[in-house]
Amino acid sequence: MALTQDDLDRYRRDGFVVQEDLFTADEVDLLCDALTEDARTPGPQVVTESDGRTLRALYASHLRHPVFRRLARTERLLGPARQIAGDDLYVHQMKVNVKQSFAGERWAWHQDYIVWRDADGMPAPSQVNVALLLDDCTEFNGPVIFLRGSHTLGTLERDRVAAGDGTGHIDPDRYALSPRELSDVVEWHEMVAPKAGRGSVLFFSPQMVHGSNTNVSPRPRRLLILTYNPVPQAPRPAGEPRPEYLVGRARTALEIDRGLLKHA
Repeated sequence: MALTQDDLDRYRRDGFVVQEDLFTADEVDLLCDALTEDARTPGPQVVTESDGRTLRALYASHLRHPVFRRLARTERLLGPARQIAGDDLYVHQMKVNVKQSFAGERWAWHQDYIVWRDADGMPAPSQVNVALLLDDCTEFNGPVIFLRGSHTLGTLERDRVAAGDGTGHIDPDRYALSPRELSDVVEWHEMVAPKAGRGSVLFFSPQMVHGSNTNVSPRPRRLLILTYNPVPQAPRPAGEPRPEYLVGRARTALEIDRGLLKHA
């Protein structure tokens, strides 16, 4: 799998590009089954909604489950990621954002890179986010909303907030744009919510301003996001590092697995 020159130009101009139907229904079913299995493992990698019960996010499944470990190395994701970010990549972070039907809450407007800069000592916005849709994404179930081209603004500085909630998880609310800031940015960068079927993939810049609304539909919206970073740009944080379940700290380049996902 390779992005075309038009795809790459669109990524650099808009800050994101969509590739539809990269994974089959059977492969997505396999990933969803693996997600259900991994979500049963208790620990701080499990983030819940405000009710304290409903799953909101799950971190670092590639460190625990072989299906996600193989997914991180599949050519369909890693190939395009290398076109965007460079040849020698590692997984800096993996998480699944889960918006359960009628229960999935919003994610605040934010940029990803500034959080990793403050929390992990990330030296530059060299990453690429690769988001695989595990469900059909519609206008009703809380799709990711991008401000098209907002990555060209660079890093929008915040008051430094490196501390999380005691688990290492840092909620985007801590780095959120104010209503005034968002209004100013939207004057020049339109809101767009890419909608696509399950098995499709979004590639987007770590400096894209993005957020999402609540899920008001009876259908879930699960989004699996792998963040690839060049090995030479791996952070070398001073002091206490974040827990491994949040950040994949491998420093060796990933080898592309050109095979299909298979049952463990």
